Amino acid sequence: MVRFVTLITFLLFTYSTFSQRWRDERHSLVLDAGISHFMGDLGGGAKDAAHFFGIRDLDFASTRPVVSLKYRYRFLEMVSAKAGLTWAVLAADDALSGSDGRKMRNLSFTSNVIQFSAHGEYYFIREKSNPRYSFSSLHSIRNFSAYAFTGFSINYFNPKAKLDGTKYALQPLGTEGQGLPGNPAKYSKIAIGWPLGLGVKYSLNRKFAVGLEISNTYTTSDYIDDAHDKYFDNNAISAAYGEVAGILADRHTDIDGNDLPPYESGTPRRGNPKYKDAFLFTVVTITYKLKRDNTGLPKF
Repeated sequence: MVRFVTLITFLLFTYSTFSQRWRDERHSLVLDAGISHFMGDLGGGAKDAAHFFGIRDLDFASTRPVVSLKYRYRFLEMVSAKAGLTWAVLAADDALSGSDGRKMRNLSFTSNVIQFSAHGEYYFIREKSNPRYSFSSLHSIRNFSAYAFTGFSINYFNPKAKLDGTKYALQPLGTEGQGLPGNPAKYSKIAIGWPLGLGVKYSLNRKFAVGLEISNTYTTSDYIDDAHDKYFDNNAISAAYGEVAGILADRHTDIDGNDLPPYESGTPRRGNPKYKDAFLFTVVTITYKLKRDNTGLPKF
């Protein structure tokens, strides 16, 4: 009987120790690297733009890099918060689209994006602590965890387009008449983003884990690609901002790619004002768990 009680006590103590070990693993650094896809007015597939996780509208030729460094803190065993900085490139080109209408519009852009983000993560497959000693199998399914996340981000962007081998920043050029009398002011180059995403992670040992994460960020701006609504008087744009502004404001061609005279002011479909811009990130993650000192703060 004494042996039985001792065994039960030992098992309960062991379970309690393992179940609380996450408290010693609250702090982590997370490095992400992967690819971006822009979801807006320019570029895309052969059909009309899709605005909610529009996988069919992806233009893989416009894939660009993403890199980020973040700090993660576990509030609860199943709930974490993650914040950090991201550098990404977004791009789209009508010439690469499968849609004749987009090809004839003939606009393009590329933009660096500097992002600060803060996410909340919920682990619907719990992240388990690895044993202190490595007698368990590395291939154990217990090493997998999965989570959903959302939050917010602040994104700085600066769309540019190339003309005769030179890149020009588009926002100062007022390509839809911004800043001219009677028109809206030039748009802000800062947008708030609302990400929705899923992630999966595999613990290699007590310190390192690798994973995969995909997210779609919906923004408050429809100008990340510099295309929002209607064409404006091209002569007025050229007179106010220069010949380059007039050319980059309206580059439409016929079906054979021949240049055409500028559209009349008010002609629609330079962009679609009904939807804001969004972008997809698909990244590989590397997580490094930090020790904590006696005060609970991370030790680097």
